[in-house]
Amino acid sequence: MFDLAKVITKNSEQTREQAGPASCSFYYQSSECLELIEQVFRFEGWNVPDCIKSSTPGELQLDALKDIVILELNHSKNVVKDAREFAAKLPNQKGVIVIGKEDTITTLRELKEMGIYYLFWPLNQEELSEFLRHVHNNLQHLSGVNKNRKAKRVAVVGTKGGIGNTMITCELAATLAYQGVDTIQVDHQYFNSNTDILLGLKKFERQDTDNLSLQLRDMDEVSASNYLSKVDEHWRLLAFGGSQSAEALYSDSQNIADLLSRQANFIIEDFSSSNDFVMDPALLSDRVDLFVIVLDATVSSVRNASQIIEKIELHNLSGTADIRILTFLNIHRPEGDSP
Repeated sequence: MFDLAKVITKNSEQTREQAGPASCSFYYQSSECLELIEQVFRFEGWNVPDCIKSSTPGELQLDALKDIVILELNHSKNVVKDAREFAAKLPNQKGVIVIGKEDTITTLRELKEMGIYYLFWPLNQEELSEFLRHVHNNLQHLSGVNKNRKAKRVAVVGTKGGIGNTMITCELAATLAYQGVDTIQVDHQYFNSNTDILLGLKKFERQDTDNLSLQLRDMDEVSASNYLSKVDEHWRLLAFGGSQSAEALYSDSQNIADLLSRQANFIIEDFSSSNDFVMDPALLSDRVDLFVIVLDATVSSVRNASQIIEKIELHNLSGTADIRILTFLNIHRPEGDSP
């Protein structure tokens, strides 16, 4: 017998569930916040979230994270600082909500710039329910604060050839990836690279980009990811080759890296001094968050490092971008060997 009441009830439950988060991971610090989360999800008929008591990024279960990640930081002494440490490991495709007790415009603004939603504690069931619907809707339409979550771009720049710039790039990428951080390494040595040897990639072939310029106009991040080679679970390599000039390959690499900015937490680029194109550090600073300047204990290397840093700082006199510069002295010569 057809039961109209049953059908209506079932459809109503499905509609209500679809209007909210289908899955959620909740890292909590207090029993009060845990109780509120559980009450809201039970009342709305949403899937019960994975609730883990944790207060440090090292305890994140990255492979089990749901679409929305809620972080309670009510016990935090610096919400922005702690949220930044969590964000460095959380995949950019996830919607991230921080709950905290810091009621300042600065906290809200800095978290928004990081692509993180913020809820001030204490809050009630209705406020939390509506906010979760809002975040869920933004994720469905790829809109809202979450759009600001993009990979940090790191340029490892060599001051001269043969000082281990590629090795340091690989080590940096490996360190991040083995901590569970999604990392894309970009090899800008298109013709004479030994990156595959350092990474132990057997039968490695570089991606041919001869016809890429015709495809870029309609390419999205999903199709762009097809140009990546897997190194490890959280580590992929972008390495182009082909008959084009080094300048054209560099342009293609940057275009693809831009499309992949939400598919990783860090994009590490290898700008060895032996590259077959002229790297302009001033122009590069428009898209890079951190420069790692690699030098050795020689006068020429120190001089080149000084010139590179000067160009970056002159370009950023306005201070509109928060660019950091780290210098890395690589002692690779045998002891007693005079440069």
